[in-house]
Amino acid sequence: MHSSPARPASAMYRPRTVGEAVDMLAGARESGTEVVLLSGGTDLVPALRSGERRADAVVALRRVQELRVRGAGADSLTVGAGVTYTDLVGWSLSPGLARTARVVGSVQIRNTGTVGGALGSARPAGDLLTFLTAADAEVLTASPSGPARLPLARFLAGGPAPGAVVTAVRLARPGGPQTYLKIGGRQAAFPAVVSCAVLVDRLRRSLTCAIGGVGRLPARMEEAESAAAGDIDWATGTASPAAARRFADLVTAAAARIAPALPVGPRESAEYRWHAAGVLAGRAFTRCLLPAATPDEPT
Repeated sequence: MHSSPARPASAMYRPRTVGEAVDMLAGARESGTEVVLLSGGTDLVPALRSGERRADAVVALRRVQELRVRGAGADSLTVGAGVTYTDLVGWSLSPGLARTARVVGSVQIRNTGTVGGALGSARPAGDLLTFLTAADAEVLTASPSGPARLPLARFLAGGPAPGAVVTAVRLARPGGPQTYLKIGGRQAAFPAVVSCAVLVDRLRRSLTCAIGGVGRLPARMEEAESAAAGDIDWATGTASPAAARRFADLVTAAAARIAPALPVGPRESAEYRWHAAGVLAGRAFTRCLLPAATPDEPT
């Protein structure tokens, strides 16, 4: 029995402002049209072609210049949903975010893939999602009800409100070294199998860590974070090799408790993912906090 061919979208809307995008999306939904939002299209377009996703209409956001804006406040950074990975690669205000963007996909993917697309796809080991989870980011949206903001974890768990368009993400300005590491087929050429982000904030005397690729969404390593805060010499911003090993062990143990866990194949067992999470966490901790390492420092 042959599967039915993919149904192409019959209508394409091309708004020029966020307001127009919200109105177009609302109008399509009110008419009972199955509609999707298109940003970079690196995930959505193949899914539509294969029939994995279906839509009667597409609201294409490429022309909405408001979504391409990056901004910096006294304490926060705002990154528009239409900002591409290539736009972020050289962003000195967030070296950890820049490092994350550098190892996403191929050059073509980095040129077209966007922040909003990453949020919409919500891949379990998505590079950007892992970093933003560690950064305690929040998601900004616009809808007929007005603007809103959601903690990233809540957004990923439930998605945006019906009829809402993601406009940006907001995260704190760096307060210390940050880094992002992943294990994949060939690093940037393939999606991550397991990913890890570590951010150190010397002003708040805190360390945050997120692991992607073990559970269905990136997870914070809260027990390891608390232990690390006590192991770091905040006067110098350094820690010992023993502290790095302890941190790695705590992350490995926490990864094994993540539920629901991702289904795994023979080449990527659960035990492998747990071990990989600890290895990456230890390396990231070392890069940020051991004097001989070369962390990604804010400038």
